[in-house]
Amino acid sequence: MPIDSKLLTAGTRHVRAGEFAQAHDVFQQLLAADPGDATIHNWLGAACLGLGKANEAAAHLAEAVRLDPALSLAHENIGQLLVTQNRFAEAAASLRSAAALEPRNAALRLKWAQALVEAGQADEAHDVLQQAVRLAPDNVAVRTEMARVLAQRGRLEEALPHFRHVTVLVPDQASAHAELGSCLANLGQTTQAIAAYQAAIKLKPNDAEGCAILAKLYLDENLLEESVRWSERSIQLCADVAKTYVNLGSALSKLKKYDAARQAFEQAIRLNPKISEAYSNLGVVSAAEGQFEAAIGQYQQALAVWPANSAALCNLGNLSMRRGDMDAALAYYDRALDVSPDYGEAHHNRAVVHLLLGQFERGLPEFEWRLKLREYAGAPTRWPLWNGEPLAGRTIVLWREGGLGDMLQFIRYARVLKARGARVIATCDAVLLKILSRTVGVDEWKTSTAEHFAADYCVPLLSVPHRVGTTLTTIPAPVPYVFADERLVEHWRDWLAAYQGLKIGIVWQGNPQFVFDSYRSIPLASFAPLAEVPGTRFVNLQQGVGREQLREFTGSWSVIEPGDTVDRSAGAFMDTAAIMRNLDLVITSDTSAAHLAGALGVKVWLAVHRAPDWRWLLDREDSPWYPTMRIFRQTELGDWPGVFARLAAALDQAVKNGGK
Repeated sequence: MPIDSKLLTAGTRHVRAGEFAQAHDVFQQLLAADPGDATIHNWLGAACLGLGKANEAAAHLAEAVRLDPALSLAHENIGQLLVTQNRFAEAAASLRSAAALEPRNAALRLKWAQALVEAGQADEAHDVLQQAVRLAPDNVAVRTEMARVLAQRGRLEEALPHFRHVTVLVPDQASAHAELGSCLANLGQTTQAIAAYQAAIKLKPNDAEGCAILAKLYLDENLLEESVRWSERSIQLCADVAKTYVNLGSALSKLKKYDAARQAFEQAIRLNPKISEAYSNLGVVSAAEGQFEAAIGQYQQALAVWPANSAALCNLGNLSMRRGDMDAALAYYDRALDVSPDYGEAHHNRAVVHLLLGQFERGLPEFEWRLKLREYAGAPTRWPLWNGEPLAGRTIVLWREGGLGDMLQFIRYARVLKARGARVIATCDAVLLKILSRTVGVDEWKTSTAEHFAADYCVPLLSVPHRVGTTLTTIPAPVPYVFADERLVEHWRDWLAAYQGLKIGIVWQGNPQFVFDSYRSIPLASFAPLAEVPGTRFVNLQQGVGREQLREFTGSWSVIEPGDTVDRSAGAFMDTAAIMRNLDLVITSDTSAAHLAGALGVKVWLAVHRAPDWRWLLDREDSPWYPTMRIFRQTELGDWPGVFARLAAALDQAVKNGGK
């Protein structure tokens, strides 16, 4: 008999409205009138499914398929029932049958793909979703699922345009912008990720998690004040998230606001005593403040909570290295790498220890890990990276890397590349062009921001020693290889002629933004023992930060001040280089001035802490990089008085020897 169309319409309306009890009653009536109708069995099965009557639903849906195998909706409902039972592979099979009956139905393919994902069949899910995207390119759910499947499979570059398309389709949906931001962040496109999360938070201002993620992204970009601001906002919205306090503390620590950082880490620990990262980062603060025993205890506590905390192991290695215990440092780095084989910082720091020990054959290859560190800017990709190929007749770009001292030290390798037959184009910051313009081996200089130019290869400056096979005994060290302007040399010779005695240039302060500056920079007051050596005159070579100590120093000795115009009109290092050429000696902390003096071939004494930068090696007074350098080292971490006592004795002997 014909189906009562009014009752059928009412029943289907109840199902779609979620009124499953009413729908169940309607379809029971219809079934009583016509027990052999597949459509009624299907809808009654759907109502039972909504009511949680799984067995009854399964029976009616199975009967619907038996009566009409071509009823796609019944196959779809069976698939939905199986999903609720976590029988995803069977669900996918039913949904495949439904989709085969409706080849233009993108929504069915979406459900099928979702079941495949749950069944662990991501490859097949991707293929199904490709069909769905072709059928409905502007379907938000389809695009979103495609993006997620690709992202979960690690195919982030392919996922990205789908995430972007979703934000175009639903620009007012915060979650769409957040998922785009997550994809961008995982691709390392942090600036764009920040913009995406900013858009999400604009739409959902009270999203504590989004604010916390944004804070972490700013931290990764070293935009520390912004990281602090967003961490604090996240905490205001949800004050009991320990991880957010860790991020806040990390930003404050990098800002050297150690008291506030310590409070943040301690609050994280109060909220979650099992948060290993907080103990580890608290150790970083203690180490920065010179509380080494406390730092060791905090790192050990981090490991007690989580033995696989590779950052804590690496931090213990760092502290061991700073204290001069290289064997312990290597052991900790090895342990960190056992846990995290691709941990770039541990590889890099292990390389530094080997280099400090003079083991260049082991250290230089591993030093290449610095290229993978997040903070490394890297060489451009517009030219092939040089890996030691023949250079005769080729043009190579020597790409600027590191700080000013690195540039002054390693530009010597231009001559090495030139000797291999290359045309050498060197890049540097514009500020260094004048002082480096006469460097041997460089055919042409470019600023680091120059437009594209033709070349066969490019190599980061600090990678050249590895690429050419440098060992401790083959460091290219002919000096000078950096040259002062002779007109300025003559000018400063005349100016200094008015002063009698052994003329000694002094430098004490490095860039305070450098992470280990507290180890390498020296208070000007530490130089006081040198002033007690008769027959000496000291000339200030300190520029920028640190000069204020001249005004604050109340000792009984004075320092000749060349004036505020040094290196201003002539260019960076130009006056300083010319002054150095007219001095009997330069005494400096580990700053770019040490490299300038060494590269000029002037006599220079370097004061370094217990475990200095790797280029100064360990336990030797000379430098294979600079033949005119003598090194005075701490025997214990922080013992500058001992260093300057030895410096004063050596200086007294030099005066007695007529400056030799």
